[in-house]
Amino acid sequence: MSGMTSPRLLAHVGVRASNLERSLRFWRDGLGLTVADQVVGNCDLTDGFTNFRVFQYTGDARPGHVGGMQDYLHVGIIVGDLSAAAQRLQQLGFTIFWDGVDGGRPYDPAYPPTQSFKVDDPDGIVVDVSAREDQWPGVNVSGR
Repeated sequence: MSGMTSPRLLAHVGVRASNLERSLRFWRDGLGLTVADQVVGNCDLTDGFTNFRVFQYTGDARPGHVGGMQDYLHVGIIVGDLSAAAQRLQQLGFTIFWDGVDGGRPYDPAYPPTQSFKVDDPDGIVVDVSAREDQWPGVNVSGR
C-alpha cells in the first residue's frame, strides 16, 4: 500500500483457547497484559496499544498443536523484568522450555534468563518472552 499517509499499527490478534480461564492466568497474570473488556466467552487484553482477544473455543475436539521448537505459530512479548515474568509463569504452573530466543539452551531455573525465554501458552502457542526492545526488527517501543 504505497502512498499511505496515515500511521499503521498492528491493532488486533485473536486466539481461541480451550480453557479461557487458564489462558487468562497465562496472558494476564503471567505476562501482565491488562483486561480491557470481558464478556461471556471472550476477553480483550491489551498492552496499551494492541488488542489481544482470547476467545473460548467451543467447536469439536481440536487437533493437537505442534508445540515446542516445532511451532507453527508463535508470539513475541517484551516484559520489563524477565526474571520476575519467568518466576510468575512457573508459579502459575507453566514450563519454560528454552532460555534464549536465538540459539538458546535448555532452561535451568538455577540460572534465570537474562535476555529471553520461550514458554507455551495453555494451547501450545509458543511465546518468545524478551526484555530487549531490539529483539525483533521493526519494533519501536520507545516511539509509541
